[in-house]
Amino acid sequence: MQRLDYAWRLFGTGLSFAAFGIGGLVISLVFFPLFNLFVRDREKRMAYAQRLVHGAFRLHRDFTIFMGVIDWETHNAEALANDEGVLVVANHPTLLDVVLLMSMMKRSQCIVKAAVARNPFMRGVVAATGYIRNDDDPEKLVADCVAALEQGNNLIVFPEGSRTVPGADVKLQRGVANIAIRARVPIRLVTIKCEPPTLMKGQKWYEIPPRRMHFTIRVQGLVESESYIGESVPSIAARRLNGHLAEWLMGEVGHGTARGSHSASHR
Repeated sequence: MQRLDYAWRLFGTGLSFAAFGIGGLVISLVFFPLFNLFVRDREKRMAYAQRLVHGAFRLHRDFTIFMGVIDWETHNAEALANDEGVLVVANHPTLLDVVLLMSMMKRSQCIVKAAVARNPFMRGVVAATGYIRNDDDPEKLVADCVAALEQGNNLIVFPEGSRTVPGADVKLQRGVANIAIRARVPIRLVTIKCEPPTLMKGQKWYEIPPRRMHFTIRVQGLVESESYIGESVPSIAARRLNGHLAEWLMGEVGHGTARGSHSASHR
């Protein structure tokens, strides 16, 4: 019975990844060109595209649950669903994190690597939704993120810059705190846990665990970036906020050292 369950989940995992790629291609080739044809306003096109991706990710999430690949539970999900103009900061244990988060938010943007933006399955999605490309220009990246937040969009950021490495020190990208300070927006903290751990950095899609993955997503409170600004210059405020986030993240992943967090100020 265990072998049969394992084989079924392996099949379901492969089918889920294939469906994800094909779905992205279909959306890019069919739906987004229709938006371009019938919706002249760029902001409206982006909003429609983001809602379409939200629906597609919900469908993909439900499909993986139906296939027995994952199950999940959420806590305080309604807070995330109702956020507007918020910087969503989450830990990043698995490859599925952004799919699950976006399935919970009708409109959201995220930062994507340049390689993802060039991927034929995802290129059209990135362009239509206005997702922010990371082209290794830190100043432009921060400016683009601030502009997206000032327009009232939610922005999902994984502050480690990549998937969490088990046992490694927690080191955050400084740009996350800079974005929050410059945009003067609140930060929504979200924790993601997956048991047993899988789809981590360096793992192949077919390296599935001995039992179904169980995700627990906890939507926590808001961190007001304004409280870090005060009389401080932006660089010092960003350093203090970055330290706070590093210590928070270290507590969530349960290992490592929050590097550079000695100047954190908890509010």
